Amino acid sequence: MTKLRIFGWMVFCAATCIPAVQAQKTDSTQPTAKELREQPLAPYPAILSSTEASDSALDLPQAPTAATQVAADERPLSGVQELTAGPHLGFRNFLVPSVTALSQTAFHSSDAGFDRPAEFAYLVGTLDVNHVSERSEFLLSYTGGGSFSSYLNSAIQDLQLSQSYRWRRWSLLVGDQVSFLTQSPFGFAGLGGLAFFNGISRFGAADVPGPLFDPSFLPNQTIPTIIVPRLSHTILTQVGYNFSPRATWTAAASYGTLNYFGVGFINSASTFFQTGYNYQLTPQTTTAVTYRFDDFRYTHFHQRIADHIVQLSYARHLTSRLQFQVAAGPSVALFRGLVTGSSSRVSWALNSSLDYRRDSTSFFARYDHLVTAGSGVLVGAQTDQAEAVIEQKLSSRWQNVTSVGYAINRNLIANHINTNNGHFDSWYASFRFNRQMGPTAALFFAYGARLQLVDSAACSVVNCGRHFVAHELSAGVTFGFRPIALQ
Repeated sequence: MTKLRIFGWMVFCAATCIPAVQAQKTDSTQPTAKELREQPLAPYPAILSSTEASDSALDLPQAPTAATQVAADERPLSGVQELTAGPHLGFRNFLVPSVTALSQTAFHSSDAGFDRPAEFAYLVGTLDVNHVSERSEFLLSYTGGGSFSSYLNSAIQDLQLSQSYRWRRWSLLVGDQVSFLTQSPFGFAGLGGLAFFNGISRFGAADVPGPLFDPSFLPNQTIPTIIVPRLSHTILTQVGYNFSPRATWTAAASYGTLNYFGVGFINSASTFFQTGYNYQLTPQTTTAVTYRFDDFRYTHFHQRIADHIVQLSYARHLTSRLQFQVAAGPSVALFRGLVTGSSSRVSWALNSSLDYRRDSTSFFARYDHLVTAGSGVLVGAQTDQAEAVIEQKLSSRWQNVTSVGYAINRNLIANHINTNNGHFDSWYASFRFNRQMGPTAALFFAYGARLQLVDSAACSVVNCGRHFVAHELSAGVTFGFRPIALQ
């Protein structure tokens, strides 16, 4: 493969992406997929240019004009990976590192176990890797470092990777996600989530989306708890078969665990299986019918929840930068255990997302209604969760990132104290402003707020039962490095 030459700088800021790269090609004929992968790339401009150039730091790198026709994401609608706006061509091979240092003051963090103001410091490095060949694709997103405070010093580790292979009709994907954190990743550290530590963007570097996998296949952690170490680990696999250029069948499975290293929390293991048939109605529209089976078990609690779901899915690329998808259908949960005996519950399941990207603005929103393991606090939960992120370029040097999230977790298992179904209402909001200080460094300021309202009937463990409002003021700096070309 022709050696790719990539130059440029990475900007500080959770709202930055590597600018659009225009491939050098003068032939008027439409290039093949192989030619797209092999053709050299133009040098990267400065991520936040000091001039008023039309290139935006929030633009994802774009394929050559001939390849950016409005078309559905090539990833199957019934698969474990998230769809993205525009076709996923994956013709760039590189790795992108960055380092972020953050100082934070937290107020009234009753969820964290303290009521007085507390000081935290974070030092985190990130690495995004994309390596694509004619028959395979490797994606990796890693965040690692530590948090330091008078309350607790702890490591921060989060790794997502996937390796996929493609043949004439068959395809295979294997993936892994593992994280070791002291807080819930839902609005992590008052910044809106782990994605905002990477110094790039929630929308990923180049063709590396963030996150790599559909979050419904990962252990749910939308109930904030006190600061306590927890380990989440999920392995995934998916096989696909193309009946025709329009029709695809997939089967996917995952096994995940969520374990807390503290007294009073509920460790769980989750097994997911999903199979579906996808059909492309038009280049812009895809439909699918899927069956999904979720099985939740608990390490020290004799209870099992098995959820059977059938969904109809629809995805539409309205423009080359706007993608919408929705999947909905009935859900039948079966309970087996000492508390519930043998019983069942009929409900509904839904997951949906909207992804919109322009030169100066990127927007992502997601809403899910599903049965989850209970986030270490409940023995089974009916979960509604919604998250949205908007990134805006305010000027040649300033950017704004706003993220919000909301989750309701209703107790599925009546606990031994109260037979009523309690619930947790959790909110977070984060506002972040980024100032480019040079081609490889940027300064940011952030304010985050989190709120939790608790119905005491929901508590199945000793570490819950309090309302809280937390405020975090943060300042930090991100140092980016040149993207490193891979062979």
